[in-house]
Amino acid sequence: MSVLNVMWSGGAAFVSVHKVHRQVLQMGTPGETVETLLLQSGDAAPLADLGRVTALGLSSARIKGAGLLGALQRVRDRRRLAKRLMQQPPRVVLIDGIGVAAFILPLLAALTATRAVVMFHGSKRLKAAHIALLRRFPADRLDLVAVSATLAAELEAQVGLRVLSGRVAIEPVAFRSSLMAREAAQRALGIPPGAGQTIGAVGRLVPEKGFSRLVTAAAGWLLNNPEDRLVIVGEGGGRQQLTALAEKLGVLRQVHLTGHNAEAPRLYSAFDLICIPSEQEGLGLVLPEAVIAGVPVLANDLAVFREQLNCAAGLLPCATEAWRDALNTVLKEDLAALADVQRAGLDADGVWARFGAFYQDLLAR
Repeated sequence: MSVLNVMWSGGAAFVSVHKVHRQVLQMGTPGETVETLLLQSGDAAPLADLGRVTALGLSSARIKGAGLLGALQRVRDRRRLAKRLMQQPPRVVLIDGIGVAAFILPLLAALTATRAVVMFHGSKRLKAAHIALLRRFPADRLDLVAVSATLAAELEAQVGLRVLSGRVAIEPVAFRSSLMAREAAQRALGIPPGAGQTIGAVGRLVPEKGFSRLVTAAAGWLLNNPEDRLVIVGEGGGRQQLTALAEKLGVLRQVHLTGHNAEAPRLYSAFDLICIPSEQEGLGLVLPEAVIAGVPVLANDLAVFREQLNCAAGLLPCATEAWRDALNTVLKEDLAALADVQRAGLDADGVWARFGAFYQDLLAR
């Protein structure tokens, strides 16, 4: 094996991260063997055709070494994995974030011909032990990479080590060609036919995605425009809360929680407007996907979104009132004009070219 891709787990909650690693691995040297290792378990469909996918089936406690039993199991698990790596050392190990790095990076220190690349996908405060781990590893065999310049600067300030900005990109021509037509996309989402506008959102149903704020902000518009609807694609623990909120606000009939949909990136044509009320993002694929698909976006004014758009068009203060006012304004205006401004700012073709050059060089070192 030449490239080992180590990730926390599989399943719907990890699809976006799997897609990013897939794009990166595709930039590797042609003909190299690629294997993906999941510390836990679950489906890793986006990675399956790149090479073998193996799941260790470890619990979170075993990976973290939590408690006496977890610590003992962790020692045994790492010993077995270290033996396997020594038998066939990979040339490069691509590591999904600091949690995975804490488990596997110490095992790579003795493999002097192996390089480690730790990819950071989201903003978080690193523990002192994790920072020490990164600083101990031989610097000439370790690259730290963040999926945006915004995240790279934040992490660099924490760890005191160089963090490369490997901004994630989407191949625009292939992405556009994959999109379903509007009616087919709406059928795939189970959206009832209608003449009104469709406000869309995509993401896990968790508090940091801000969907409660979105439902609250959109309620007034929906009540005044009974043919319009809000469609949120994703699954998570917040489903019951969002349903109760929509019912309380009198818009339950117009708010559709479709659940996770593996085809979500092909379904943007179903929407007239995409909303991203996230309170934090490492990068976020929904914004570039929507813009490349020609769908205008409203999003919280996060530094990472400004980085992607190179402008403030469609970016809002993180406040329900601001979102309410923006929806009541934008949905009456020329949505195509906003989409055009955002498309020009995103520069999808240029970003994709730079993405390819960066990761080809990174994996070839």
